[in-house]
Amino acid sequence: MRWISLIALTACLLLVSNTVPAGTIYTWTDADGVKHYSNEQPPEGIDKVQTIEEVQYDQAGADQKRQEYDRMVEEASEEADRHFDQQAQKKARQEEERQQQQQEEKDRRIAEQRDRLEKEIEAVRNRALGPNFTQGMKDNLIRQLQEKIDQLK
Repeated sequence: MRWISLIALTACLLLVSNTVPAGTIYTWTDADGVKHYSNEQPPEGIDKVQTIEEVQYDQAGADQKRQEYDRMVEEASEEADRHFDQQAQKKARQEEERQQQQQEEKDRRIAEQRDRLEKEIEAVRNRALGPNFTQGMKDNLIRQLQEKIDQLK
């Protein structure tokens, strides 16, 4: 009698172990365009949610289901990689634009400073000589202003 119970229990376990529940899979796309796959419900506020309902399949179909799952994971991974690449490219473009704007601002300020110094040189050249302002003082002041212009380059 014991053997019969043990055999019946073993047969039941074999029958039950041959089927595996897949569970419900939820798929949705977030605001950033990234597609998500999960066995948990998506966060609130997600409008378009697709579900793959719970199904039972036997062990023979498990390989096919595993291949489908692997393909789904690979597609999601590739999509995430594309998304991250796009984000990295966007950030690189933004950084390049920011650096370009900074360089343009720097060039503009240098040009303004150069114009101011050149006007100052011209004013010194046009200044009349006198007992308080000699030719040596004039030449020295022009030389100092020219050195400042040269440093701007």
